[in-house]
Amino acid sequence: MSKVIKLLKGLWLIIKKPYLINLILKEEQQLEAAFKKRFPRLVLQEIDVFSWPEAQHIEIKPYSFLSGSSLATDFALLQMVCRKYQVQTYFEIGTWRGESAANVAPYVQQVYTLNLSDDQLRQMGAENSYINAHRTFSKTISNVQHLVGDSASFDLAPYAAACDCIFIDGDHSYEAVKRDTQRMLGLRKNEQSILIWHDAKSDTEYPRYEVLQGIFEGLPQELHQRVYLVKHSLCAILLPEGHKSQPLCLHEKPNKFFSLTLKQEVFRD
Repeated sequence: MSKVIKLLKGLWLIIKKPYLINLILKEEQQLEAAFKKRFPRLVLQEIDVFSWPEAQHIEIKPYSFLSGSSLATDFALLQMVCRKYQVQTYFEIGTWRGESAANVAPYVQQVYTLNLSDDQLRQMGAENSYINAHRTFSKTISNVQHLVGDSASFDLAPYAAACDCIFIDGDHSYEAVKRDTQRMLGLRKNEQSILIWHDAKSDTEYPRYEVLQGIFEGLPQELHQRVYLVKHSLCAILLPEGHKSQPLCLHEKPNKFFSLTLKQEVFRD
């Protein structure tokens, strides 16, 4: 079942039965405890990518402001990484409306975006409106290639050791994140290649421990010190060495703010 369908069903259940929120909070506490037991010496580090020079001017386009999308700051992160590290080949799991692919396409040579087929989504109970929304913004972009399949079994051999940046935004369960992380390691072109995980935080401050456990268990231990939560976004990132970071600190007094200018454009399919 897709994360959007799960979210909508979950919200409906909470509306009907508000007491379920206590079960969710309790489960999150248990996941945090399990993570800390598994990695007792690990101190989560946070990086502020918006201090990079590449953050001085960013245009997020397209951005739908619809359910299931990434945050604008998540798309900004993808763009900044592609610009800063001169990414040539970008690979992602999870196409959805094609917003992430469309946002990075101007800055890279080739985008590969992998998603379940329409038939697979239909078999999972997805409605036609949800299925038809896939690839909306990316399907006509010349350097975006749409791949169809399940990340658990898709043949990755043609993309092995060829990708500079990989964005993992598929199934966010512990098992799937661990599996996708392990499989995506083989796509890295070299030790400088970057991995980015979406929904590694439940909001822009709080860690999402189920996803983080999948990330750290999916990576070899020598890479753990190069994984950061990204400030102002929902993402975690594996970067080359040499970045300043700080231990995760919740409810910090802001030292910056963002100015947004909205320009509406009519989209014609």
